[in-house]
Amino acid sequence: MKKSIANAEHYSWGENCDGWHLLKSDDLSVISEKMPSGTSEILHYHVNSQQVFYVLSGEATFEISEEEIIVGANESVHIAPKTLHRISNRTDRDLTFLVISQPKSQGDRIEIIDYSDEYKDDIKILNYEWLEKYFKVEQGDARSLSDPKGKILDKGGCIFYARKNGEIVGTASLLKKTNGDFELGKMAVSHAFQGFGIGNMLMKHCFNESRKRGIRKLILYSNTKLENAIHLYRKFGFVEIPLESGLYERADIKMEKVFE
Repeated sequence: MKKSIANAEHYSWGENCDGWHLLKSDDLSVISEKMPSGTSEILHYHVNSQQVFYVLSGEATFEISEEEIIVGANESVHIAPKTLHRISNRTDRDLTFLVISQPKSQGDRIEIIDYSDEYKDDIKILNYEWLEKYFKVEQGDARSLSDPKGKILDKGGCIFYARKNGEIVGTASLLKKTNGDFELGKMAVSHAFQGFGIGNMLMKHCFNESRKRGIRKLILYSNTKLENAIHLYRKFGFVEIPLESGLYERADIKMEKVFE
């Protein structure tokens, strides 16, 4: 076992937040962090690391999947691997807490973020990767992926990204249809980052956002050749419904998820 190499090494993160590495080894890390009033971290998950947050002072608000938990001083919360979460300080004083991670969480974090112009080309790059591998890029694909803001966001839809170490590695969108329904689409994960649970986390985030926005159901179009994708959809409760013709040449299945 390697010895700890850290002695209160300081770093800055987020919105004027501070952290100190108290212990850093291959199988365990202990960090002390301070969040000023009104700050929040980015929604994220860890692929392999489980974490315990122990609040030293102040009051933390945790968003864990769809649940919100308030954790006060001398209280703790456990976060399992592959669990979407974020911590916020909604009080008027500093929040301080310890983060105990096993194994260490460095390099293990994947963030889920909203669209920004900085990453406007990534939705196209990621979707072209699988479209060109299995099918072809249709005219409708090219139009929407070349202008995601105009064709998706400005029409009432949403675009989400998965980001690892500053690199966009996955994406998914909620596309508002002319009849008011929403389509889950433009979903893609970089081939180099398969196996990190990114598709699952993007799906969970799309479900959470749909419920927040009062979306009653989602539809999607796919092809049964994409066995892993179809398995994912069924796992999350999508069921097959009749397929109309003409929307996507490649589509041979239409599915629907109704939220209770």
